[in-house]
Amino acid sequence: MKRSMNVKANQEGFTLIELVVVIVILGILAVTAAPKFIDLTSDAKGSTIEAVKGALNSAADMAHAKALVAGVNSGSVSIAGQTIAIENSYPTAASILNVMDINATLSGAAGAAGDFIYTTAASGTAGDGTGITNYYHPTAITAADCIATYDETADPNVKPAISSTSTGC
Repeated sequence: MKRSMNVKANQEGFTLIELVVVIVILGILAVTAAPKFIDLTSDAKGSTIEAVKGALNSAADMAHAKALVAGVNSGSVSIAGQTIAIENSYPTAASILNVMDINATLSGAAGAAGDFIYTTAASGTAGDGTGITNYYHPTAITAADCIATYDETADPNVKPAISSTSTGC
């Protein structure tokens, strides 16, 4: 009987130290491999386009308030040392960039590219004859689907149309 109590049965398996080492190795592999499988750059670009939309909203509201205080429906106001062209008591599409604090370069302009590229043109909306400015991410997959848009208003009682699309970032 004494002999049967001292005999070790053949046990198979891993020790606690071996399991901890394997878990640590798997953790290191996950940390190094996960960024290659999870690409968050398009989400980041989409978020920056949404931030530009927010900046457009804030800039339009601030310039509108300044124009109302100054009694300017059409003309210009000065905000932070910048002259802002006002039409229908809101900033024009060509001058709203002067209110925002973003690094944007006009499309086709010479020199270093900014964080955003912008274009200014007629809106093409039937009957309004106003301007439109588009801000898009320069490294977007599809520029037309990674864009924030400011469309001037033809009515002083209506806020400009500000929109964004971030499906192609």
